[in-house]
Amino acid sequence: MAVDKKQIRADRWLKMMMRTGVPVAIVSILCLWLGHLLSEPAFGSVFLITMPIALVIGFSYNLRYVMLAVRARKAEQD
Repeated sequence: MAVDKKQIRADRWLKMMMRTGVPVAIVSILCLWLGHLLSEPAFGSVFLITMPIALVIGFSYNLRYVMLAVRARKAEQD
């Protein structure tokens, strides 16, 4: 009854979300830290723009992964 995680992660949309979401999240965190360390408000603005984008991509990745896992489990049971 185990779901094949490699097959699920091979999904085209999951790969696309991972390839875009991880760099956006890294830029977001870097801007947060650089804005704090350098006391530069421009980095805070970039953080406020990139943070919601990274969150939406991350949540949609998780939602898609769960949907594919449930589909695979149902297909396995049938």
